[in-house]
Amino acid sequence: MRYCIVILLVCQLFASNHAYGKKRSHRGEARTEVGLMNNVLGCLQNKDTTGYYDLFPPFDTLWRMVMHNPNRTPEALAELEHLKEYPTQLLEFDPFYNHNIMNRFYHVVQKGEDSGIHWNSIVMQRYELSREPIKSKSLIGYELIAPQRFKGYIFVRDMLGRLTFCITITEIQEIEGFYFGGQILNILEASSIDQYEIKAEAERKYFIAAAEIRKNDSLHLDSLKNGLVDTSQATMDSLADKKIDLLNATPPPPEEDRSRNRKEVIDRKYYEGKFDEEIPVKLFIRYMKDPKSGVVYDGLYKFGDQVNYVKLNITKNSDGKWIMEDDPPVGVLELELKDKVYTGSWTNAENQTGYDAELKQTVMSQRKMEQLDKMLETGVVGSVDEDFVPQKKTKPKVEENTDEGY
Repeated sequence: MRYCIVILLVCQLFASNHAYGKKRSHRGEARTEVGLMNNVLGCLQNKDTTGYYDLFPPFDTLWRMVMHNPNRTPEALAELEHLKEYPTQLLEFDPFYNHNIMNRFYHVVQKGEDSGIHWNSIVMQRYELSREPIKSKSLIGYELIAPQRFKGYIFVRDMLGRLTFCITITEIQEIEGFYFGGQILNILEASSIDQYEIKAEAERKYFIAAAEIRKNDSLHLDSLKNGLVDTSQATMDSLADKKIDLLNATPPPPEEDRSRNRKEVIDRKYYEGKFDEEIPVKLFIRYMKDPKSGVVYDGLYKFGDQVNYVKLNITKNSDGKWIMEDDPPVGVLELELKDKVYTGSWTNAENQTGYDAELKQTVMSQRKMEQLDKMLETGVVGSVDEDFVPQKKTKPKVEENTDEGY
């Protein structure tokens, strides 16, 4: 009986491939998981549903590898025979049959937009993957087809909105030396796995509570229809009294004045120095008082032959080390401050190369401070006028004639 099912599936597959041959003629062929991550990112940036569809392994390829697997050991043949008993499991990896793959893609794109993301402005910050073990008994033997399967998290930075989002992803599969798949599941604004998991759990509880409310409302309506709810005049009057009490309740306090929540600049500091004792660097830091979180920081810097300043996201950890990350994320400064001198290193986020850094606090002109302040306030960064310190005019020195007789 199971072989009849297989034959029907294969016949259906050939018919569907004939009808949709043009759509399924190209598949993503990333050589590494990095290439696949970039392909998934490109599909999200461009909302490219066709490109995303083509990242997944088609059923006919997977079935061919089951029927003609090069591993002919007794153990492998036994596992492949087991896999042949559950051919429908292979359909789960093909979006032509498993419509949830594309539906989740649409959902993540829409949810991201509802959360304020600008898809065409996202860049990859990092990704964290872990091995995905086979949990279903019906997939025993699938490691002979896909020896490596991964799941994990992708962190992207919205350069326009200046927010970091976490996207969960699963079923990244290595098949015959290429990487396929990448089913995206959810998206939340988060910059770490812990932060994502906390928000995901809160979201899950919210949906459970909402479903319970809908269930109770439905039961209440059914009870009304069936006459199981007391609708006597006394009961209705009692409910009306309760509603009046709610209406007469003390209203909640008005929202706080937004001006109270604005950050107040309490100090500004300017540093100059060099990377590797060779490349000139300029650094501007503002100290601000935040009503909610105490003192926070922002800043700008430039080095080498850069014309424009770059915005910095600045934090200070519990060990007293200053972490200053480029925005957009190109590199990161890790510095220690002692006696008005920053020492540490700058590291390129992509290739991990870097420089030693030493920056000393110095004085800047009022005009330069105003220009740097304006960049941080408006978010539009650029260059500043070169400082010009006018020379004091001095009167020519007149030598006194000390010769006697005159």
